[in-house]
Amino acid sequence: MPTGVAVVCDADNCLAVYLAVETGDDEDTRSASEVSQMARDAAQSDGWVISFGFSQPVMTCPGCADGRGPVLERGTCRRCMGLVDAESRCVYCLHQIEPVQDGEG
Repeated sequence: MPTGVAVVCDADNCLAVYLAVETGDDEDTRSASEVSQMARDAAQSDGWVISFGFSQPVMTCPGCADGRGPVLERGTCRRCMGLVDAESRCVYCLHQIEPVQDGEG
């Protein structure tokens, strides 16, 4: 059964989540360290800020990094799982969401 790795924002009270890497099935031979690095790289390429504190990575979502966070309401934004407004834009990270076409999803 496929599983995945998510990155969560470390800012206080932030609910942002980035679903970063699908790890595959039980026969996936990648190490936990390798999968974690892949998740951090994927999140960073999509606007998340990765820094280090006490030898641990600190993840900050795009909304918190730009002063619009923390994400307080969950929604359909693929970048931070934040609330999307009527113009199909995340109110936290400003990611433009592709509208769902009739007959999809």
